[in-house]
Amino acid sequence: MALLTTPEKPTTSARLAASDWTECALTVLKEAGLEAVQITTLAKQLAVTRGSFYWHFDSREDLLNALLAEWRARNTGVIVDAIRDVGSLDDGILALFSVWVDHTRFDPRLDQAIRDWARHDERLRKIVTAEDDARVGAIARFFERFDYPENEAFIRARVIYFTQISYFALHVEDGETLTQRMGYLDEYFLCFTGRVIDPDTADTHRSLIERSQNDHAT
Repeated sequence: MALLTTPEKPTTSARLAASDWTECALTVLKEAGLEAVQITTLAKQLAVTRGSFYWHFDSREDLLNALLAEWRARNTGVIVDAIRDVGSLDDGILALFSVWVDHTRFDPRLDQAIRDWARHDERLRKIVTAEDDARVGAIARFFERFDYPENEAFIRARVIYFTQISYFALHVEDGETLTQRMGYLDEYFLCFTGRVIDPDTADTHRSLIERSQNDHAT
């Protein structure tokens, strides 16, 4: 019987890490969907052999699990972190707004790609539901910290979160400039909190958002 030998590590894979495969797969997932996330496709894009994939992952399923872990860390983690230690209601709501307009922090295309995938995967559908619940729960706890009753905090959290996810799903931002969106800031704040935002705070937030967007564009 022939002895099985461990293949030598491909020279090109020495320049790659598991994160390189994951990032490439995330891009393909967002641009072409789950079915396009194939080992051969990724290997061609990374200019390596299929064999180098198995230096980092046991299987395609292993890679898909890594994609889910990245999605959780990025899109849920950034929401939770944004409102964890804020000192005021205004700061927390504006921190959420900042996350959602900055696609280097919250990636709406990734979120939609995962949701598209979940439509055909019952296990993933449950994971997505759990992540949505975690995000709403974090926002609800934030409202409770600023003296909103439990049920009201929960409903306000749902309203602000579901509104934003729908905004992305319906591609509203494709036909709305950032300046237009920032022009609705006072009304959004009133709708989501039942309170009037301090004008100086709102103006400072608009300036910070516009400066941040300009920095990303250069």
